[in-house]
Amino acid sequence: CMGLVVAPGGLGTCDELFEVITLMQTGKIKRKLPVILIGKKFWQACIKWEAFVEYGMISEADANQLIFVDTADEAFKALTDGIIAVEDADTRSHSPHLKRTRSP
Repeated sequence: CMGLVVAPGGLGTCDELFEVITLMQTGKIKRKLPVILIGKKFWQACIKWEAFVEYGMISEADANQLIFVDTADEAFKALTDGIIAVEDADTRSHSPHLKRTRSP
């Protein structure tokens, strides 16, 4: 999985969204995948994301990983930009000068 794009939906959609966010938050998913929510007004009205931060349930960083967009074009750009950022981070973390070689 390289990212998540979520359109407005009901409780099943929210369940899947929260599952992926939780897996990233707990480190079960190692990468910080782009999470794009289509429909800014819908997602910000239905779920008060800032309340999770204010009550200490999630960090500001967790909330900031959500990308709100309104169009498919915006979602595509956010997804591709996010994938590039993840791949760049992976490349830097796997840089040859950081690897240790094993002794025989």
